[in-house]
Amino acid sequence: MGAGKSGPWTCHPIEHELSAFYDITHGVGLAIVTPRWMRYILSEDTVDKFIEYAKNVWHLPEEADKMAYANKAIDATENFFRSCHLPMTLTELGIDETHFEAMAEKAVRIGDLQNAYVPLNKEDVLNILKMCK
Repeated sequence: MGAGKSGPWTCHPIEHELSAFYDITHGVGLAIVTPRWMRYILSEDTVDKFIEYAKNVWHLPEEADKMAYANKAIDATENFFRSCHLPMTLTELGIDETHFEAMAEKAVRIGDLQNAYVPLNKEDVLNILKMCK
């Protein structure tokens, strides 16, 4: 599907490192990482993709304020995961920052995050992981 290009959902390689270091499922890790990753990459450059997401996935009524509309879609995502009674923070799982540096480095190197829809570097991944605490 990526046709040789890294995909837009770079939350997956970030989560892969959580599952590699800790005994958590991919789904639980994604429930924690995805909303934080979405908020981190949301910008004037990406807001239109989030608007498509709001319309096509959550069927939210349109709003004039693009950023507010995009944030409502992210809120809907987070609320969905909460409704599944999934942990929503790394702290809930007893995970601290001990391995964040190594996880961030590996996510960038193995996940090819620097060539993604929104390129991420090690510092970006560290920031996202810290948002997940």
